[in-house]
Amino acid sequence: MNLKELSLFLTDEIFVLQEEVKEKLAVNKIASRLDLGSSPSPEAVNEPEAPAIVKEHDPEPIPYEGEFKQSILVVYQGEELKESSRAFLFKIFNAVNLSLKDIALVSELSLKGSNENPLEQFDPEKMILFGTIYHPLMKMKKENYQITQETISYFFADDLDTLEKNVPLKRKLWDTLQVFFNIKK
Repeated sequence: MNLKELSLFLTDEIFVLQEEVKEKLAVNKIASRLDLGSSPSPEAVNEPEAPAIVKEHDPEPIPYEGEFKQSILVVYQGEELKESSRAFLFKIFNAVNLSLKDIALVSELSLKGSNENPLEQFDPEKMILFGTIYHPLMKMKKENYQITQETISYFFADDLDTLEKNVPLKRKLWDTLQVFFNIKK
């Protein structure tokens, strides 16, 4: 069916939002990267794919802090860390023998401001996500403090403000970090 024939059925205007297209493509990339063992459903095999709208431009890299020497991606909720949350986060990293040189520290705002897929740009071995991040990465979430090992090892935790004030959650985070980084104390 061509556009003229389609216009006979659709009387209202239809709009395609570029942000939704980018988000859908990013989700599909992440899902296909993480879905290694399963085969596609029979319905998915028979469905034709909708043509993607692609702009000719280079992806804008995601800004981050750190040197990423140990291939650990850390994403936190919000646009920037409060000084107390930053001190708390680095206290956590110090406890597992990490520093800023070992990680890439990325804010939710940085993810939203870039059209780059963080898993493609960084290709991390490990990833920790603090808080609720409005990004396709959240589709990977199963349960907080549950380590998942697929193409990368990762887990989700509560946001840093909540963790900083809640002793039982701090313990839960510490227990998870000990397993995640194979620390015996």
